[in-house]
Amino acid sequence: MAEMPKGKPRSVPDPLGAPYDEMIRQDLLRRNSRPASLTPVAAVFPPVDSRLALLNRASRPNPYVTINGQTYREVDNGRANVLTPVSDPSISPAARADRQQGVTRALFMADHPLGSAAYALATLAKASPTARNGALVVGSVADTAALGAMPFRKSTRGSPAWKPGALAPTSLRRPDVRYGQPTALEQATRVMATLTAPMLAFGTKADRRQTPPGWQGNGKRFNEARGHLLAKQLGGSGSDPRNLVTLTQRPSNSPEMRSFEDRIKRQVRTGEVVEYSATSLYDRGVLPPSRILLTAFGSRSGPSARIVENPAGKRR
Repeated sequence: MAEMPKGKPRSVPDPLGAPYDEMIRQDLLRRNSRPASLTPVAAVFPPVDSRLALLNRASRPNPYVTINGQTYREVDNGRANVLTPVSDPSISPAARADRQQGVTRALFMADHPLGSAAYALATLAKASPTARNGALVVGSVADTAALGAMPFRKSTRGSPAWKPGALAPTSLRRPDVRYGQPTALEQATRVMATLTAPMLAFGTKADRRQTPPGWQGNGKRFNEARGHLLAKQLGGSGSDPRNLVTLTQRPSNSPEMRSFEDRIKRQVRTGEVVEYSATSLYDRGVLPPSRILLTAFGSRSGPSARIVENPAGKRR
């Protein structure tokens, strides 16, 4: 066998090298010339981190959306962004509460012209909101004493009998008990009632399941009561939230408010008709009323009024 010559081995040309290199080059050209219309895989299946980022995204810049005519606000509740129905996205809850208090004040002023005048004078004098409300209360007390007779239900005795074929007279009888519209915070605002003796038997105790705004959960511990605006002894409901407010039990609910109500009850028992009202007055930022304005106008006894201060409505 012949020996291989010593020294540097000679390179043997590879007959497949050039064709293989050309094949790789052509494959790269095909990949680089792929049409742009093809959708990359990453666009169909986003990376895992981007999908997790969707779960932690912030609320949209405009948090309001309308679905089937109802407007909703997107709110982050700590776990997810949820839609909460709202009545008007352009009005904040605080502005809505102020607007509702303004409507309540306007209705009250419409019933008390002197109180309205006192409020206007205080406004012209650039008094503070508290001073303006105080002027409204004082003027309303004077208004109750000065307005004179209020409308009482007249007896139908002696009225002409209705004849067949004639038009029946239109009934304008109003309810015996009328409630004011609650505020945006569900605070009871006012009760007006035409009190007669039969009504006194229909009053009910305060329902323990009711929690008027500002109720702290234990009346004995906090010296509080679920106070009736129209008292139980005058025929007031203890289950209607429009008739209940958080009152300091002693001395506001009793004896101050109760003594006024006791006197009205004695008048009604004797057959007198009494136009009665109880109005809650609120300070800004406090849920219970700061005071209660009581007014009464009897068919025989004339007008009377009392302001009951409520310490529960002055706490901060």
